[in-house]
Amino acid sequence: MKLVTKSVIILSGIFLVAVSCRQAGRSEQVTTDQEMVQKSEIDEDLKEIVNPLPEPFEVYSMLEDIGASYLGKVLNPVDHADRYFSQKSKAVNIGVYAADLGYAATYNKQDDIKTISKTLKSLVDDLGISVDYSMLQDETAKAARIDKDTLIAVISDVYYDTYSFLYKESTPELSALMAAGAWTEGVFIATHISDDTFNNTDIVEIIYDQSKSLDSLIEYLEKFSKDEMVLSLTNAFKKLKEQYDATEGSLTKEQLEDITSTIETIRDSIIS
Repeated sequence: MKLVTKSVIILSGIFLVAVSCRQAGRSEQVTTDQEMVQKSEIDEDLKEIVNPLPEPFEVYSMLEDIGASYLGKVLNPVDHADRYFSQKSKAVNIGVYAADLGYAATYNKQDDIKTISKTLKSLVDDLGISVDYSMLQDETAKAARIDKDTLIAVISDVYYDTYSFLYKESTPELSALMAAGAWTEGVFIATHISDDTFNNTDIVEIIYDQSKSLDSLIEYLEKFSKDEMVLSLTNAFKKLKEQYDATEGSLTKEQLEDITSTIETIRDSIIS
């Protein structure tokens, strides 16, 4: 993501005015540096939690690599977008649909790529988010003829630019909700990719590994805990964390079922 820097202008004039301006400039520069550090920290936090694994959409590639079939029915239906009237519901579901789009792109499911991309664009426009969506539209229009890694890279860029706009130009709490939506959807897909998940040790391991990014997600959301919806999600994620913490290096069938149920409950609260 691109960070916006500020220039500090030192006015010239008589000696006393120049001294005063330089002092003001130093003070402003300190404030600017502090702001930059804070934004940099949040940017780094986001890179860790916007998807179940640090690298964008890597969880989907892992599912594909282990032979997990594409399951389009687990995605948030695009017609659900008509239910989202508030800014917060739109923001959190931008995260959900971005995760769905990454999943569809990983498996190069052209019909889903196009419909989800259109729905995502509608929500982005509704929030007045100023990002360059044209490249994604161009790439999804020719999805059948391009390398999926290229499409995923474009989706990732649009995602980060959207988050950046919400954090810097809109309401920071909306960016936190967007990140929460993306994380939740990614883990939901992993937990619902098979009717016999527990007997697929690779999928179980992927699900178990999400405890690491869950810690980062909770820590990140707590920065915005004054917001009622963020706080509600944070508390739900803390319950999930307790379930993960009760495990000892692996998941029993009962523990997996409990985690899956909690993820589903959180996801239902987001998309309903």
